[in-house]
Amino acid sequence: MFFSIIILAIIQGIAEFLPISSSGHLVLGKALLNFNEPGATMEVFLHFGTLLSILVFYRKRIYDLLKTIFKGRFKTPDGKEFWLIIWASIPAGIIGFIGNDFFESLFSSTKLVSITLMITGLFLISTYWAKNKGERKFNLLNAIIIGIAQAFAIIPGISRSGATITVALWMNIDSKRAAEFSFLLAIPALFGAMLLKTMELFKSHISIEPALFIGVIISAVVGYFSLTMLIPILRKGKFWIFGIYCLALGIVGTMIIG
Repeated sequence: MFFSIIILAIIQGIAEFLPISSSGHLVLGKALLNFNEPGATMEVFLHFGTLLSILVFYRKRIYDLLKTIFKGRFKTPDGKEFWLIIWASIPAGIIGFIGNDFFESLFSSTKLVSITLMITGLFLISTYWAKNKGERKFNLLNAIIIGIAQAFAIIPGISRSGATITVALWMNIDSKRAAEFSFLLAIPALFGAMLLKTMELFKSHISIEPALFIGVIISAVVGYFSLTMLIPILRKGKFWIFGIYCLALGIVGTMIIG
C-alpha cells in the first residue's frame, strides 16, 4: 500500500494543475496498481497536498487578498476579487455537499472515467479555435460561469483546471488571469472537500494510513513544480495539446481498463 500511495501522490501532483484531471488519473492509477480502497479518502488527502502547493505558489497574492479583506477594503480590486472567488465557489459547494455520496461512488468506475477523460480532451482541444486576446473585463457573470464549470469537475475525469481555464479562454479572458483565478478558486473547493471528508472519518472512527501523510507532502512538492510548468504553456497558447493526451488516454482506458 505504501508504494502505491507514493506513486499515486506523484500522479496527483503532476495531474492536479496540468489540465488532465488528477481525479481521473487516480482512478485509473488505482486500477492499474490494484489499489482497492472504497470511496475517495485517498483522493481527498492527496488533493489537500496540492492545495498546499497553491498556497505556497500564490502566497503573495493570497496575502494581499486577505490583508485587503481584514482591512475592510471591499471596493478595491483585491476586495472585488475576493468576492468573485466566493461567488464562483458556490455552485461546486452546493452540488458537492448535496451529491457527496453519489460523486464519491463514481470514483470506482474506470469506464466512466475513461469516457469523461475523452470529454475533457475534446473540451481542451476546442481552445485551439478560441482566438483569445484577453480583451474582456473580468466580472461577476464570468466568475459564476467559471464556478459552474468547476462544479462539473466534481465528476472524476473532468479536469477542474481544464474546465475553468477553457471556459475563461472562450470568454476572451487573459490566459494568465484565467489561470490565477482558476487556482485561487481551487482553494475553497479543495479545503471544503478535505473538511467534509475529515468529519466523515472522525464520525466513522476510521483510522488513517500513515502513508497518506507522506503522500500529502509528495503531492504538494510535485504539484508546486507542475504549477510552474503550466503558466508558460498557457502564455504560448498551447493549452489544447493536453486535450490530445486526455483523448488518447480515455480511448486506451476504455479499451484496456474499462
